[in-house]
Formats: sequence, structure tokens, C-alpha cells
Amino acid sequence: MKLLSLTLAACLLAGYVQAQTPAQNPPPAETPATAPASSSSHHDSCKKEVHKLCGHAHGQEMKDCIKSGLDMNKFSSDCASKLAAKAGAAK
Repeated sequence: MKLLSLTLAACLLAGYVQAQTPAQNPPPAETPATAPASSSSHHDSCKKEVHKLCGHAHGQEMKDCIKSGLDMNKFSSDCASKLAAKAGAAK
């Protein structure tokens, strides 16, 4: 009976110690190199230009609107070059 009590006490003590041990944090994951903030802001401003010109168009209607805007120079030069490069990559 004493052996059973000692075994039970040892298990309870081990469980208590394990519960009191702080969890180990995993090593921080390596973050991929991010683009500079200026690139992000240029992307956002370009999206705003497209939205301002084309509204809520989607699919082929959006493509046609962007092509028309590029043909009539309605986008800033930076945005126009990004849109042209994206269109060239899509082909």
C-alpha cells in the first residue's frame, strides 16, 4: 500500500513540476526580405489610380479599361510602367 501511495505521490509531483515549467518558445521564424516601404506606397497609389479611373470593373472590363487608360496616358509614369510590365508578364 505504501508503494502505491509513493508512486501516486511521485506522479502527482512530476505533473505539478511539469505544469509549473514555462513553455519553451519556438525559435523565431526567419522573415523573408520585404520590399522597402516606398515600393508598397507606390503600389497602393497605383491601385488608387486604377480604381479612380476604372471603378469596380472586373475581368476583361478591367483589362480593357487599363489598356485604354494607358493608351490615353491617364496614369502616372510610374504606375503606367508597372501596369505595362505586369501586362507584358501576363502574355
